[in-house]
Amino acid sequence: MRRPWHCFRLRIHIAVCVIFLLATMTCSAEWVQITEGPAINQAKLIIDDSGAVLPVPVIVRGSTLLLPATFVAEVLEISMRYDPQAKRLSYSIPGGGFEVLLHQREWSLSSGEKRTFAEPPISWSGIPFVPVELLRVTGDYDISWDSRAMEIRLHRPGDKMTALTESRHGIHHDKVRIVFHLTREAPVKVMQMKNPPRVVIDFEDTRVQGALDSLIDHVAVERVRVTMTEERKTRAVIDLNYALPDVTTFWLQDPVRFVVDVPTVYSKKSALTIARGIRYITITNGTPQGPLTVDVLEIEMSDESIAVKTALAGPSDSFGVAPVSELVSSSGAIAGVNGVFYASDGTPLGLIIVDGRLRSLPVMGRTAMGITKDRRILIDNVSTDAGGNLVPNWLEEGVVYAVGGGPRLVKDGKVYVTAAQEQFKPDVAGGRAPRTGVGVTYDGNLLLVAVTGRQAYHSIGVTLEELANIMLELGAKDAMNLDGGGSSTMVVRDFVMNTPSDGRERKVADAILVFSDVSGAAPMSPEIGR
Repeated sequence: MRRPWHCFRLRIHIAVCVIFLLATMTCSAEWVQITEGPAINQAKLIIDDSGAVLPVPVIVRGSTLLLPATFVAEVLEISMRYDPQAKRLSYSIPGGGFEVLLHQREWSLSSGEKRTFAEPPISWSGIPFVPVELLRVTGDYDISWDSRAMEIRLHRPGDKMTALTESRHGIHHDKVRIVFHLTREAPVKVMQMKNPPRVVIDFEDTRVQGALDSLIDHVAVERVRVTMTEERKTRAVIDLNYALPDVTTFWLQDPVRFVVDVPTVYSKKSALTIARGIRYITITNGTPQGPLTVDVLEIEMSDESIAVKTALAGPSDSFGVAPVSELVSSSGAIAGVNGVFYASDGTPLGLIIVDGRLRSLPVMGRTAMGITKDRRILIDNVSTDAGGNLVPNWLEEGVVYAVGGGPRLVKDGKVYVTAAQEQFKPDVAGGRAPRTGVGVTYDGNLLLVAVTGRQAYHSIGVTLEELANIMLELGAKDAMNLDGGGSSTMVVRDFVMNTPSDGRERKVADAILVFSDVSGAAPMSPEIGR
């Protein structure tokens, strides 16, 4: 049944005044007393196309607003009976009626049709409150609400606006799919932002029908928020936990749906030549566990304008500790990474050879990396014999710089992690962490790799096996692990390129330094790959 709109507005206004009067005065009838004011909130009733905004007392339960039962009767222009003993509300509408039981989600029409509330009706200080969705029962008009903005909107019959009725999501291996259900297609604008990371979708000539906010249990996507920003515009915001590649959107029919695919598994790679024969590579991956950032130096050892050396952190090349950036700067190197494990006083816990001199002995026959006079890269397990000689004897083989570490990651182009054989404890052998590694390619190039970790929405770090696979993807024939965790650091041209997990550089005992002949070095080039 259609009613004159001005009468409808008048009755609403009267009903609101009555409710507020009853809520603020003391009355002998117990069922109209409200004694605990803090539970009562005030929402706005907005009548579209009329400009009328009226206050309505409500109770918020989840994403649903609960209104006084008498208010619903006034709006619907129907009679209502309340039985406090039976906790029953009986409404009469043209052609029948319906009953609502307090604290029960299910209710039924006189026709026998069963319906279910999102939140059950309740009694507060003797006054029955019912879900706002009950206002839809006559079908004379549409209603929508926003429990976050505390707004209730009534829409005239025949309004041609599209209704956004539902949002849902599905989590897949490589994406999160978010689906918006609408009564018809509407003009839509999609914007993706990096800071803060989010996707904003504006639906024109669209109203919200119900509460559509939803949390999403995924490392990359936090939630979906829906609200009416203007009288005829609805905005959906997909909050991301970190920046992601561009989303994909499209329409589906029968029923009408707008689909947003948020990619969560991806790989991006860029490279920059920082000097002749030296490339700095960044890799950004999206994985099912979270984001991953990898910094790489690829060095052409055949280029005689380049030198790679090991260096101790103490004064005059003695034992001590210092940040990698300090070692790079004081030596005049162009780049560097941290080296072997060490004790708190700066004593290396593994092999160190500097300028052809043995400075620290290997530990437990673990893997080490050596550089010979003729610029070859060796990766092998190194131990000592009873006489304290290296086995194999790298000094006799012409190794002038060496650094220990371990375990081995790659052998002859295959994953070969030897954490157990090299007696590494779980703090190194297990779990995902920031890590530094070194490798050699089939054509003799040196790879220095630093993986940022322990930062959930930036880079989660890697396991030893995952680091081994990164080395293989970079073309490594052989590779090994170095000290990691908070020590993992890569410096290029005096800038720390990775993000140390301590929030700042940790002092280390030694480093692998890269030098370039400045007179023969090429200028920095733009990105050459992505």
